[in-house]
Amino acid sequence: SFVVGLSDISPQPPIPKSAGRIKEGASKYTGVSFNKQMKKKKAEITVKGKQRLIGTYDDEEEAAVDYARAVQRASAQTT
Repeated sequence: SFVVGLSDISPQPPIPKSAGRIKEGASKYTGVSFNKQMKKKKAEITVKGKQRLIGTYDDEEEAAVDYARAVQRASAQTT
């Protein structure tokens, strides 16, 4: 389930991190990290200085796609 509503946003390609910014064991996508307690990947976005959870996922790429959708939603709301 989504904490940030994305039902009206079409799927977007994942946003890769810059090559030099990927640490060992970290996600290769922007906005995606690992939640140790839940043992799942999570997608989060910061909007107007507040961090918002998009959702938790078993699959890193699925989390990255939803992060990209959230970026699309946030940019549409600020224009």
